[in-house]
Amino acid sequence: MPVYHVTFTCAPDYMARRLPFRPAHLAQLVGLRDDGRVVAGGPEPDGGAAHIFYRLPDLAALDALLADNVFYRAKLFVAHEVRDFTNLLAPLAPLPADAGLQVTLVEGGMSDWARAGAALATLQRQNRIGFAGRFADGAGLAAVRTPEAAAAIEWLTQSGAFTGALSARAWSQTL
Repeated sequence: MPVYHVTFTCAPDYMARRLPFRPAHLAQLVGLRDDGRVVAGGPEPDGGAAHIFYRLPDLAALDALLADNVFYRAKLFVAHEVRDFTNLLAPLAPLPADAGLQVTLVEGGMSDWARAGAALATLQRQNRIGFAGRFADGAGLAAVRTPEAAAAIEWLTQSGAFTGALSARAWSQTL
């Protein structure tokens, strides 16, 4: 089943207005995760964006969930971008709800999936990444379990999973 990475643009006043809506939003996402429709999710620490990884049969199902998203209905999310993975190394186990794990999302070029997937699986067994995937355009994304961008990039570069220039951004993995 396809997995979609949705990057949400947050409203300028997201940090000031989100708390009253947060319990319902978190409950909604935990329910979706528990029934297999969400892989992971959480905001960037500065409140500028959020990332949710959905496992759904198609874009129509994704559109229906987005229309029902608590933060979207409250106008805390004002736009979104969708990318679908062609390959995914799923998390070994779900995080507890509201984990707040300090993670670095790293993106960049990826070698062939067989090689990259094997390197990423090794990093996952070492508890250095939570999950990772490859998009149709050959770019990859990994949720690296460190708040240190330089360390995250080094681990992925040394493993051979990613190639070329890499970008990194802080992420608070909530679930």
